[in-house]
Amino acid sequence: MTRSVQDAITGFWGSIAGQYEAHAGNVPARDSAELGEWIAAIRALLPAPPADVLDIATGTGFVALIAAGLGHRVTAIDLAQPMLAEARAEAARGKLDVAFRTGDAVAPDFPQQSFDAIVNRHLFWTLRDPAAALAAWKRLLRPGGRVVVIDGFWFEPLRDDKPDEGLFESFYTRDVRKTLPGWRYFDTRPVAALFEQHGFRNVSVIGLDAIHRAAATPPGPEPGYALSAFA
Repeated sequence: MTRSVQDAITGFWGSIAGQYEAHAGNVPARDSAELGEWIAAIRALLPAPPADVLDIATGTGFVALIAAGLGHRVTAIDLAQPMLAEARAEAARGKLDVAFRTGDAVAPDFPQQSFDAIVNRHLFWTLRDPAAALAAWKRLLRPGGRVVVIDGFWFEPLRDDKPDEGLFESFYTRDVRKTLPGWRYFDTRPVAALFEQHGFRNVSVIGLDAIHRAAATPPGPEPGYALSAFA
């Protein structure tokens, strides 16, 4: 490949940053029932505020801004500069204090035991190295801290007979997709097992059914999931 896997991934998200929130499947409308369900879910998944929360691969800041609105001290990272620009603008509009920084989801550059919680949404399927990421996230958590992974199974298995067409496939080429472990996950069992293998405790998974029911445009035919695991 002429560019690295991460360059391809970052390039895609940077290319759609300005249009990302216009798609209802990505970010619900303000004052919608779906947004209310997201706020309730994130409140339940995170520790009691105020906690130090790291939102990894924040994108336009959807989870980071909800967490800040709930009273948490939030740091948020992403590698796509256009996404960070959108997130900073959203934070300014909402008068919310979030520290947005450039950072790699697989190797966040913070001191050990910096956070009470690490959260990410719609990231795990596209992590280039989940095992390395989990080891790094565990180092960043204080004793008893938690990781919250919010994701779903959005894609069919790879097919060699299906041509690469469209903007998504121009970045997430077949060769890129073949390198991503998340493209081989079709239920939560291997995801939970990975956390257990890396020494996380009390790994649990819930379905985000209420969010799915409230969504005007769900991102997939089945509800997403939220996995919680403790250091």
